[in-house]
Amino acid sequence: MHYEVYLDSLFLLNFTMNLYLLLLVNKSLHRTATRFRLFLGAVIGGAGYCLMFVLPVGIVPKVAAASICAGAGMLIFVFKPSTIKAFFGILERMLMYALLMGGGFLLLRNHIKPFRTHMIPIMGVLASGGILMLIFYRETGRREQEKQELLEVRLLTRSGFRMTVKAIVDTGNSLKEPISGKPVSVLDRETFEVLWQNEDREKGFRAIPYRSVGCEGGIMKGYELPEITFELGGIRKSCRSIYIGVSEQAVSATQNYQMLLHPKLLEE
Repeated sequence: MHYEVYLDSLFLLNFTMNLYLLLLVNKSLHRTATRFRLFLGAVIGGAGYCLMFVLPVGIVPKVAAASICAGAGMLIFVFKPSTIKAFFGILERMLMYALLMGGGFLLLRNHIKPFRTHMIPIMGVLASGGILMLIFYRETGRREQEKQELLEVRLLTRSGFRMTVKAIVDTGNSLKEPISGKPVSVLDRETFEVLWQNEDREKGFRAIPYRSVGCEGGIMKGYELPEITFELGGIRKSCRSIYIGVSEQAVSATQNYQMLLHPKLLEE
């Protein structure tokens, strides 16, 4: 029996499905990967799968090569897990979304007549996958926002003083430093006083315009830090030349955390 395999169609299908899955995993990790890495990771995954059909070796090495390149290699490149445990945690998320997407395909094909008719062509598969991805993406965002995972953020000042604080990712934070346009995270005043006790308060100072509930506009004191580092879902992030704004009030009513991390920092 003879089969014809069209590698261009096979690559397009796997590239797009990998991109859907990577977007979902990335959303569950508060968007820690850049768009470029997501796109290139999907390319790596699609190319790795196509290797299975062109390598002049037996079926077992072909499947192994395809699995490593399309699965492990793709996740390591995109998310850069810092430990083996973190890698398997990300892999678990990927498999969970793959199962959800597979179940969604079966549901659409077996119970919704228009999808049953049009899901066979490759564009029908991609369109159906896009619909499912958007549904799961929105639900993932809602769940992650409700969960508000506590992070340990390590702050470094110009004098070399280091301090670790608790933080959450504040998805509603849109503060920007007005000159550079860089994102601004918010630290409560009490914690800032400890952090900045040996620093020159005029050096690196910025006035940060802000708006909040019950306040149409105001100015928040802002300062530049050389570096902050934190870990989310096993992915270690290090951000340089970061601005923090000083809140005159506690950022947490229960004092469980002292910092509101700007969501854009997760993408840097």
